Amino acid sequence: MALTFDFPYFYLMSGSILLVSDVHADIQALDDILAIAYSGDFSKRYGPLKKILNLGDLLERGYHPREVVERLKKLNVESVIGNHEEAFLFSRPISTPDAKSLVAHRDYRASGEYGDFFEGMPKTIIDRSMLLFAAHGGPLDQSSLVSANVGDGAWTFSPTWQRISEAGRSYAASDGYHYLPDEAFAEVKAVFKRDGFIIVCGHDHKEVVYRQKNGVVNNVLAGLEEHIIDLGGRRVREKRLDIEDDSNYLIRIGIAGPEGYLPRGWMDRSYFGVIERKDGRRTFYLLSFDRQQRDNL
Repeated sequence: MALTFDFPYFYLMSGSILLVSDVHADIQALDDILAIAYSGDFSKRYGPLKKILNLGDLLERGYHPREVVERLKKLNVESVIGNHEEAFLFSRPISTPDAKSLVAHRDYRASGEYGDFFEGMPKTIIDRSMLLFAAHGGPLDQSSLVSANVGDGAWTFSPTWQRISEAGRSYAASDGYHYLPDEAFAEVKAVFKRDGFIIVCGHDHKEVVYRQKNGVVNNVLAGLEEHIIDLGGRRVREKRLDIEDDSNYLIRIGIAGPEGYLPRGWMDRSYFGVIERKDGRRTFYLLSFDRQQRDNL
């Protein structure tokens, strides 16, 4: 199921969209990102915040699922479902979190308080006003990937489980269908029927930016200049990408909430993104900030 916003292209005249993915029940990280987004520094730099787009995996790994969901219930948030939500809701197999996370999610599941938030949550969002296609993992049509002999594993081909291939080829695996950027661009070009679109996703936890121009796809992340700026009292890394109307983009924004990964040596850094529209031009920002080690791990 996809959610589509079919407004004119000029609908969002100015302002910004905050993008977060893979919060993973990390309430401290979510609150810190929200504090930045609602700060005066943020609105001065990116324009007023119009909405928040959650790219999935709000749950599991971290220790505060109830607090994360309750926080987002109070805000102007549009969401796509992630594979960890599917695992939580439908008891699907997934890699095992630690005991503290298991207890927190067991108690939250028993409460039943999450149902209204996730009910009917789509796998993709299409925002024609911004030429934006959002999914947790990827934009590919699941039915075109699944063969008759897949059987019970068909759900791993879903947009919630798809992921960008780093092997130079597309392939199916137990952790989802690994797709090439060319496949994603072809799929979404059929949706918008023009260039200048942006595909945004999460799922894997590191930033990546692919650009398709004149039919050629390149990873352009390394070429983005990085600046250190102050936002809401934090030192934030900012990478700026000017969106060109004759190019297409596939952007993975990185993990927002590393809490549940820290015991395994994950870097304590939060990632998020911003799309700004000003004077008819769109700019994408990849943002991140380092954190202090937490006492509650």
